[in-house]
Amino acid sequence: MGTFGTGPFSSDGALDFLDEVAERAPDQRATALGRWFAHVLAHPDGLWRDYFPDEVVAAAGLVVGALPGGGYLRDTAFASYEEARAAALPGPAPGLVGPARQALLTVAGPGGDWLQGWKDEDTRAEAQATADALLAVLDAPVGGTPDPHRRR
Repeated sequence: MGTFGTGPFSSDGALDFLDEVAERAPDQRATALGRWFAHVLAHPDGLWRDYFPDEVVAAAGLVVGALPGGGYLRDTAFASYEEARAAALPGPAPGLVGPARQALLTVAGPGGDWLQGWKDEDTRAEAQATADALLAVLDAPVGGTPDPHRRR
């Protein structure tokens, strides 16, 4: 039985995804993630076959962790998961913000698969909080901090 948690890197699938990213040289990770996001966005029918919701959340977490507003993630999730530190982007990747946001919304927007199947409402709310925190940084002006008034 695998581990599946509500944090951006707290599932076996997310950790496996991070291991794949970490195999690339740091200066190649943003390009690889860009291609991966493009595939996710071009092939929504590939969900559960080519990619999984927890991988999309982890990929968005990598992008957020490299942004100035992602300090909370660096202090918590990156500190807790060696795989996340090993896969970290070497710096902000502004070109990935839009694709990461779009991909995250496909799995963690209203009715998204990331929010389905949790054992209870409290756990589902934790998963929603993870998605909301990532989206807040992705919605912020690049280099800025999240704007709590911006609508999705």
